Amino acid sequence: MQFPSPYRRSAAAFAAATTLILSGAAMPAFAAQSPVNYVNLGDSFSAGWGSVAPTAGVNPVFGSPACLHGGPDDVALFDQLQSVALTGDYACAGATVGATTSGIPTIAQQAAKASFDGALNSTTGVVTLTAGGNDVNFGQIIGACAADTSPTATGCQAATAYGLALANNVDVARAVGTIRGFASNAKITWLGYPRLFATAGESTTVIAGGGVMSAAAAAVFDQGTDQLNAVLAGKARDAGAQFVDVSPKFNGHEIGSSASWFNLGPYAQFNFHPTYDGYAQGYYPAMVSAIKPAQLAKS
Repeated sequence: MQFPSPYRRSAAAFAAATTLILSGAAMPAFAAQSPVNYVNLGDSFSAGWGSVAPTAGVNPVFGSPACLHGGPDDVALFDQLQSVALTGDYACAGATVGATTSGIPTIAQQAAKASFDGALNSTTGVVTLTAGGNDVNFGQIIGACAADTSPTATGCQAATAYGLALANNVDVARAVGTIRGFASNAKITWLGYPRLFATAGESTTVIAGGGVMSAAAAAVFDQGTDQLNAVLAGKARDAGAQFVDVSPKFNGHEIGSSASWFNLGPYAQFNFHPTYDGYAQGYYPAMVSAIKPAQLAKS
């Protein structure tokens, strides 16, 4: 049996395609990808707090002064991807995983509201959040470390140790389970916290501790952040969620570095939170690299 040569097969295919085009016949269409539905939850680091300080406002999805968020951030950039469609941003500055008495919606309450609004459901493909920092009194630990002038930062060590003990009690599994109950098909991504302070010996450091705390205390505080992230990471993965460490993206851009990506100035309520650069060049690329939304988009 004689088979046509590769050239003849190609020539025949080309001729057939030319005939279709000249005759006006329709060519086969390629299926377009549908973007993955995306919901954002979490605390101030998910709410873009400090992105364009001093701008901030009430998150319109809640309409309550208890739920505030900042300006454009990594969430807005993520939504601009063709493979992503943001269906709801429910993050609130000050949010916790556990119970709160301040009226700020917890992670579970944010998820419930998103579900009630129809934003979080079985068609949701991605959920992101940061949470846990308020549960361990992050701000109070900064204050304790800033006030510690001892050579080995013993007071700061005690404060971070207490925070770590609180971290061990953060019920990440329950939060992830609540989200999963509303969005059974979602990839849940728990984002970590960046190290805040430049430490002695870094090539980009101008002032170790950024003038906020001693070099010794800054080193202890950053180590405490690493430990908090490690606890949250273990809990998140055990619960079936993804954890993303953003600290490497902020290396060389901590408070006290020559190119800081953090607020520290007259608008004190935004201090120790990323600037727009921190969200756009720190959190956003970490999200895209880890979540890979184009692979989740459906054709």
